[in-house]
Amino acid sequence: MALKNDMKLWQIKEFLEEEVKEQIFLEVAPILYIGQEVGGYFGVTRQILSYFEFLGALYKGYNGRDKYPNGAKKIATPKKSISFIEDILGTIDSMYRENGKYLYTMYRNGLVHLYQPRTIKLQNDRVLKWAAYKGARERATINFKTDSGDFSIQNVRHLGISVDPSHKVSDFLTVSITCLYKDLLTAVDKYYELLEGGQSLVQLWCTTANAILTPEEHSIIGGDK
Repeated sequence: MALKNDMKLWQIKEFLEEEVKEQIFLEVAPILYIGQEVGGYFGVTRQILSYFEFLGALYKGYNGRDKYPNGAKKIATPKKSISFIEDILGTIDSMYRENGKYLYTMYRNGLVHLYQPRTIKLQNDRVLKWAAYKGARERATINFKTDSGDFSIQNVRHLGISVDPSHKVSDFLTVSITCLYKDLLTAVDKYYELLEGGQSLVQLWCTTANAILTPEEHSIIGGDK
């Protein structure tokens, strides 16, 4: 089932179950490469952060006015994505409320546009670097292999911040792609529970879905030069 104009609650449920979750099972789960040490770190996070962006746009709605300089509709925004991460995933794990903004900035903006996650300079002048791993939400270990030597970080927490033992002014945002995958599926269910309890959220969904389905003028394709 694809998006439709002015969707009813039952259609939204069908879309989330048969389209979104099914796509996650078919297209994200295989690239987790469960049981293998390598594989999935970039692919899984790239895919999942794109889902957060799409779901964030539906969650916050589209006002019909926001546009890019070339006239294209600005339907998905970082603010909407981060709201979905903090509000919905934050009910699954409080670390999404605390560090979800860093997750988005590193992995959505970095991977989609620039091949690898971005590093962030924080207000305290410390540098926050990325470190994805497969494993438990808490008390995990990440092993690093670098040109200057190998080291590991113990007691790692999913979406926690760990001090980089090899560098005095940098830290790692540690991201379990296993947890990220499971939390995405849970977040879809929690979002639907909210939709069931509030017609206003259904209306916001429809403003976004309707905007997505409205054709764009051919003259704006290609973006800003």
